[in-house]
Amino acid sequence: MTTVLSPSTNAHADAIARTHAEEAHHLLTEAFNRFITLIESLSAEDWSRPTACTVWDVHDMVAHQAGGYASGTSYREMFRQYSQQPKKGQLPEDVVNELQVGERKGKSHAELIAELKRVGPPAIQNWAYGFRAIKWVGIPHPVAGFLSIRHLMWVIHSRDTWMHRLDICRATGRPFEQTPAHDGRIVELVVHDTAKKLNRKLNGQAFTLNLRGIAGGRWSIGLGNPVAEMDMDALDFNIFVSGRFSFEEGMTRANISGNRTLVENAFRDSLVLF
Repeated sequence: MTTVLSPSTNAHADAIARTHAEEAHHLLTEAFNRFITLIESLSAEDWSRPTACTVWDVHDMVAHQAGGYASGTSYREMFRQYSQQPKKGQLPEDVVNELQVGERKGKSHAELIAELKRVGPPAIQNWAYGFRAIKWVGIPHPVAGFLSIRHLMWVIHSRDTWMHRLDICRATGRPFEQTPAHDGRIVELVVHDTAKKLNRKLNGQAFTLNLRGIAGGRWSIGLGNPVAEMDMDALDFNIFVSGRFSFEEGMTRANISGNRTLVENAFRDSLVLF
């Protein structure tokens, strides 16, 4: 007989509200401003520190952000960057990231910050309210499954900046500023995408996801009453589902009760797009 560990009154991940243009603009703006505040506080030594994205140091990560926001300034720049063809085994974004970082290898810290300040606001405006001719387009993606351009612009871009701020904070030992309204909403949207990935692997069962911390929350994922519970720090959870922790390390950072096999099988080889 299956033991039910948590009541079915948990918020259900499938019911998490989707975002809209106004909220997307707010999330993008806040993520961008916090990122700028962080990188302006870095010492010269911090820029060469390695990050969880193992091929990048902090300079490379900021260069990627500058290139990413530059891609949002016009259709021409977007198509220039995204027309690059991935090599065998590369994700589509890998080749774009290489272009963004490679074109900025010689830029100073001050030049990268200046570029971000120049391209950030128009990109945020375009991602939230512009590019209407292509927002309806959807493309197959090896991680996201099926990715709409609107979801990329309204959800993934702010999530990417948020995650790289966390990467740099961890790399440099800086505190990671959090508020429930901003960081909690970013994490909530990650949980929504996570649930979409996991539902088909749960075989009609459910588990409770309890994320601790300012940005955390408690959700039911799957169908029916939960038969397991996964308790984890909210920031560690995002590092895990983004692929920065291996499956084994992620599991050591999670406290799992009930049907552990169900949870492990669900998260094995499951990544969320950041």
